[in-house]
Amino acid sequence: MMTKKIMFGAVVVLLSGSTALAQTQYDAARIMDTDLNGTARFVGMGGAMSALGGEISTIGSNPAGIGLYRSNDFSGTISLNDTEVKSDFAGVTGKDNRSRMSFDQLGVVFSNKIGNETTVRYVNVGVNYRKQRNFNRRAVVYGNLEGMSLSDQIANMTNHDEYGDYNPLPLNDYYKIYNDLKGNYYGSDWSDVSWLGVLGIQGGLIGPQIGPDGQEGDEPLVDANGNPITDDNGNPLYEYKHYIGMPGYETEYRSRETGGVNVIDFNMSTNINDRVYLGLTVGFHDVNYKRSSAYSEWGEFDGTPTEFTLNNDFITEGSGVNAKLGVIFRPLEESAFRMGLAVHTPTLYKLSDRHWASLSSSLDSYYGETDIAQFDYELVTPWTFNLSLGHTIGTSVALGAEYEYTDYSSAEFRYDDGFEMANENDWINEDLKGMHTVRVGAEVKVIPEFSVRAGYNYSSASFEKGAYKWLYPNTTRTDAEYENMMARNTFTLGMGFRTGQLYLDAAFLYTNQKSEFYPFDSMFSHDDALVDYPTTADGLLPPTKMTNERTQLLLTVGYRF
Repeated sequence: MMTKKIMFGAVVVLLSGSTALAQTQYDAARIMDTDLNGTARFVGMGGAMSALGGEISTIGSNPAGIGLYRSNDFSGTISLNDTEVKSDFAGVTGKDNRSRMSFDQLGVVFSNKIGNETTVRYVNVGVNYRKQRNFNRRAVVYGNLEGMSLSDQIANMTNHDEYGDYNPLPLNDYYKIYNDLKGNYYGSDWSDVSWLGVLGIQGGLIGPQIGPDGQEGDEPLVDANGNPITDDNGNPLYEYKHYIGMPGYETEYRSRETGGVNVIDFNMSTNINDRVYLGLTVGFHDVNYKRSSAYSEWGEFDGTPTEFTLNNDFITEGSGVNAKLGVIFRPLEESAFRMGLAVHTPTLYKLSDRHWASLSSSLDSYYGETDIAQFDYELVTPWTFNLSLGHTIGTSVALGAEYEYTDYSSAEFRYDDGFEMANENDWINEDLKGMHTVRVGAEVKVIPEFSVRAGYNYSSASFEKGAYKWLYPNTTRTDAEYENMMARNTFTLGMGFRTGQLYLDAAFLYTNQKSEFYPFDSMFSHDDALVDYPTTADGLLPPTKMTNERTQLLLTVGYRF
């Protein structure tokens, strides 16, 4: 059978309404999350150096740490990163990994001595590039959906209006679009329809008259006055039902993510009487995130092998700026014990999302593509508070510990004109929560030229239990999948060698984080959801249990002068 290729058009569609291309709490969490990264010394001690200072990577945690420098410093860091994702869906396992080199840090500190007797002893300045977030990851999920299907969600979105109410009136518009698309229709106002729904119609996944339960006994749709809703030829219309998703259907999901959040920090700090250290850092952020995914279902429908594949491409790019204020002080003049406090202002991001999708189906040999949808918006991240402790024993041992808190639920999306996205922010407030991070680390000089280090990080889950991705029934978004991340544990080891002014540091990092993945909103698989729009995530589809592991080998070369 000849393939029918149908496209929405060839132009980029610029959208400005929240019901067109809506951001989600998952988009916010992706940008806000941070990795333990920096110089090999900093990573080797688990990042617990905010009160110890004298290390360029503290420019991003407690800016006052730069105030402890008494000489100039230049360093650069590269690393080998490997991410491995293991999945378990109802006992069916999958595994995929991705390895690549990364340039993680490059910076310089200039230390300016004012005097031995002056109140201000040093005024230091520094600039440092660092990779704050590494998105590189690949994942694969297999399993049997036991009768559930993405086509359930597609049909459900098609049967509801933009407010989430069951409303059959838009079905007539969908049916017209369906006929237009069969005639290779180009161009329309897609602001009132679900792009995922139109793809489902194109691919034959859903239809207005035929479903797996046979619709011959179904009542036709009627309007508010009880009159039948008909197509242009006067034929009655029926509720959209799915074609696929029969018991025994298999599924596969594959994704590839790339990019990162890179930051350039500018710092100024001071040393007051060798007791109090003050610092200010201004950071400029660059965001580059890309995800390509393919979701497939296959099996037999009425004795005929059927299958479909939905391909999604999603890109987020943009920039942001924030500031950090920090102080370190020694409570007792005769003691090396230090306490630190730092406050990070919200980061104001100006971001742009672009996405497009295609769907191929064996049903009637359909193939459909969307336009490229683009949406410009702002993200304001929460405040971050950091409390740290540090102590040195002679010149051989350094100990550090710190606690950091960020309330993810207080993040805000805004339109590019500055107005709040009220609905999207409600989802952030409901599904995200405060993240608690604890870091501890130690360094021991075995001999003056050689040191060994170890560290540990714990970060609590940022998602509430039962969080899920809600897609507007008239959204251009076609990526129904979502993943709820749990607590993260990170273990580090390191060593360093110094000779004269040159130093060489190495570190090993291992991170383990569990998560629960859903290829689509499971609530859409309920028959009741065709009447009552979902308000909870206690659906039928079991989560895919994911184990996200990251290993990293870092190497830093530096020169103090």
